[in-house]
Amino acid sequence: MNITLPIQGQSTQVWVQAIGRGLYQLGSAVLLFYVPIVFVNYGSMSATEVGLAVGGGSVAGFVGNIFGGILTDSPRCGRKRTLLLSALFAIITAIVMMFSHDFTFLLLANIIFGLSTGLYWTAADATVMDVTQLDERQEAFSLLGLTDNLGFGAGILGGGFLLKVLHPAVLIFAVSAVTFLVLLAVFAVGIVETETDSETHSLQKGWKTALTDTRLIIYLLVNTLFITYIALASGTLPLYFVNFGGTPDSTVANLFTWGYVGLGALFQVPVIKAIAKFGYLTSLMLSMGIWGIGFLLVWIISSFLDIRGAYEFGIWGVFAIASVIYKPTSSAWISELAPANLRGAYTAIAYQCWTIGYVIGPILGGFALDQSPNITHMTWLGVAMSSLLGLIILLLLNRKNMSADTTEV
Repeated sequence: MNITLPIQGQSTQVWVQAIGRGLYQLGSAVLLFYVPIVFVNYGSMSATEVGLAVGGGSVAGFVGNIFGGILTDSPRCGRKRTLLLSALFAIITAIVMMFSHDFTFLLLANIIFGLSTGLYWTAADATVMDVTQLDERQEAFSLLGLTDNLGFGAGILGGGFLLKVLHPAVLIFAVSAVTFLVLLAVFAVGIVETETDSETHSLQKGWKTALTDTRLIIYLLVNTLFITYIALASGTLPLYFVNFGGTPDSTVANLFTWGYVGLGALFQVPVIKAIAKFGYLTSLMLSMGIWGIGFLLVWIISSFLDIRGAYEFGIWGVFAIASVIYKPTSSAWISELAPANLRGAYTAIAYQCWTIGYVIGPILGGFALDQSPNITHMTWLGVAMSSLLGLIILLLLNRKNMSADTTEV
């Protein structure tokens, strides 16, 4: 199946969302990647204080997803106003960070940004679902994945340059504020409010429908596993290569940026075109298998071989392919499950897996890195084996999905 993205009519909204995704990730990368560096190395805060502040933002993201689902599905607010509110919160976040000199202000900034991310991801995904047909959505979300990687990579690389030339270092967050301001303008001018299903529903009934959808609940289990893998690959693995592989941290940062982010951007559209003939759950099984292979390679090579540099770049290349399959396919699968008037609720529930996965991943990874080398190395084998559980869950979900489709027919 050769899917294309026409640029006429409503489909222009996909391109508006793609531009918005790039801008949002550009501003977010500066905030997320450089907050610890700025406030620990250039400020007076401890790493523990910064970690607690960032953790507070994750909790706020959980709340933001819930409100994002409510506002997105609400006829009084809708997709556009929710996205505008998200951009406004992001601007406020960057401004507060510019004037943060203690834990309280930094925590406040992260809480506001957590709300922003919860609102943004829910409303943005629901909008793309609204303006695309079912067979277009995987590639539409792939386009957003491309601009996601480009924006995030540019934010990391550009932020590193700005950190060297801007003094004091907190001025780096002014760049995020300007980026989010441009994003606000793009949303205000470019977005046309999309209509959801005209059927009215009570808030309580709508969320009850989502939370009692057994296919969604089953998927949450495997989706949390995917997010845990992403958290381990982007958070724990770099530190593992530094502390256990002996690779300089600057080299690891470059390998991660070009291997995981860069190759992710390069592979995004071609990979999705290559797997377009597969069903969504089959594609997710493929992603799960590649994640497992990647972690297995980490264990094999780190335990038995002494290879650095190119090997680490290759590992992140494997994870980049797994990630570019997972992200757009997961969003497309949720859109297939969700009734049109409950897309915000379904998306909000699915995005809670990011909060859970980013709790499990850092805790598991941090514990593993504090153990003896043998236990640390074996942890990667255990993570690789967990992908077999994910495959079993996806097989069961696929069987249940086919049964449900047969019943509907």
